[in-house]
Amino acid sequence: MLWRAYDLATLALAAACGGAMFAITIANALLRYLFDTPLVWAEELSRYAMIWGVLIGIAVAYRTGQHVAITLLVDALTRRRARLFRLGCHLLTLAVAALMLVAGWRQAGLLGAITAPSSGLPLVWVQAAIPVGSALLALEASRCLIADLAGRPLR
Repeated sequence: MLWRAYDLATLALAAACGGAMFAITIANALLRYLFDTPLVWAEELSRYAMIWGVLIGIAVAYRTGQHVAITLLVDALTRRRARLFRLGCHLLTLAVAALMLVAGWRQAGLLGAITAPSSGLPLVWVQAAIPVGSALLALEASRCLIADLAGRPLR
């Protein structure tokens, strides 16, 4: 039940970021071409929504197995070796997510006092997408790893 709510929440957040990006861009285009009064902050906030959406979407795509993959090697392996390969991929993903989490946390701390030029938004909120997205990815990789170890793949 908790995982289902979490899965729906992350999917909704990624969709909300995409929706915000779309709405801001359309509104800005209409205001620019119909009324000659563009929103000066629109491109900036649209870009920030894209950053958050992509980093949340990475975790969602990992959970659902939707990342681009070349499966030629895995398809040629026996079931046992393919499972070992998947376990190795989950561990590698956890390591990369941990590195991104630490680097993203440091970067967010460095940019804490800087504000975005057009919107005035503190850049720490934009940079926070990196550690948050990395933590979500680590969580999804852990879920997949545990499920694969138990012999019941998550996807």
